[in-house]
Amino acid sequence: MVCADTSHSAVADRSAGTVDFDRVYDRHQFGSVKWANQWDEFSPRVEGENLLSLWTADMDFRAPEAVIAALREAADHGIYGYTRRDPRHYEIVQSWFARRHDWAPALETLLPAPAIMPSVAAMLRTFTKPGDGVIVQSPVYSPYFEVIHGSGRRLLVNRLRLQNNRYELDLENFERLAASGAKAFLLCNPHNPAGKAWTREELTALNDVCERYGVLVISDDIHCDIRLSDRPHIVFSSLSEDAAEKSFICTAPTKTFNLAGVPSATVSVANKERREALLATMRASFMVNANFFGRLALEVAYSTGAPWVDQLTGYIDGNVDLVFKFAEDRLPGITPMRPDASFLVWLDACELDRKVGGIQQFFVDRARVNLYDGRVYGPGGEGFIRLNVGCPRPMLRKGLERMSKALALV
Repeated sequence: MVCADTSHSAVADRSAGTVDFDRVYDRHQFGSVKWANQWDEFSPRVEGENLLSLWTADMDFRAPEAVIAALREAADHGIYGYTRRDPRHYEIVQSWFARRHDWAPALETLLPAPAIMPSVAAMLRTFTKPGDGVIVQSPVYSPYFEVIHGSGRRLLVNRLRLQNNRYELDLENFERLAASGAKAFLLCNPHNPAGKAWTREELTALNDVCERYGVLVISDDIHCDIRLSDRPHIVFSSLSEDAAEKSFICTAPTKTFNLAGVPSATVSVANKERREALLATMRASFMVNANFFGRLALEVAYSTGAPWVDQLTGYIDGNVDLVFKFAEDRLPGITPMRPDASFLVWLDACELDRKVGGIQQFFVDRARVNLYDGRVYGPGGEGFIRLNVGCPRPMLRKGLERMSKALALV
């Protein structure tokens, strides 16, 4: 079996070499949500023949070869029993964030988690009560709305300000919401769907308000690794001791390495009492048993995957450039927002949206391209669409060509 420390193994060597991100793979046969154009059996399906799927946030790239090899070896072993995360597992997580983001959380602060959103739900159950207010900054990742409503908590929307095609904080409104009795703030860092990397000054301003009113901060850092600008990723708990005391930092390799189907996550909780309380909730919900393949994928990816991520980042950056070039030359009425991080591009199509009666459905019907409707992301998302550029460039170019042809007939 492949051990957790793969840094000098033959498996690790498979991370070297040039990755062919241009290669297109057929994903239909393995139940892909993205290519079924349907999240689950309870959600409506997006219909259309020959539909090109550029919507939900997983990538159309194979995971690093070292991860594939380790999972194949584990699968061939054939015994998939209960699995634990030993101390080396947490050292691997700590090492990844220390090297990539200059943040080395103390090992004792790290808790195991099956994925980020179940962990957020556990935090809300543990540290808030039904009816308590939870702040989100819209437009934002739609499961935040679901987890707050589903937990019986009160949604408090701090709408971001759109200034010169960038989002800025509305601190005055944020403070009013905090003062109204908010108990928690769900921070998307970097921001999804816009890919904005929050600056140290912005995060410090948010921390000051939360400190003043006793608001806990749950930070979702899942998109932090793919860096497309010179803005670094600032982990909220690294701001100060008081920021660390009030925060929960949620991390996972699933977006970075395209491992959403074999999930594994980690939560850093600096405050000992809150850490123990959260762990008790997670244990009572049977959330701490490691997934056999997810644990291994995390360890191998974080141990050996840096060269792969560096190549991926360059490729994604090229895809973003392609979108901007296409928008300027051939997508009239669409203005992309350049992301600092992630593989998602937020497109302003407000005027077109009004003109065609819904831009997302227009592209499904007229271009056979499925994008994410900005309305899903709450107030401020109307008239926007989210484009996933985590795909082979020939596929992205094909989608943009289709969109261009459709717009030429408007």
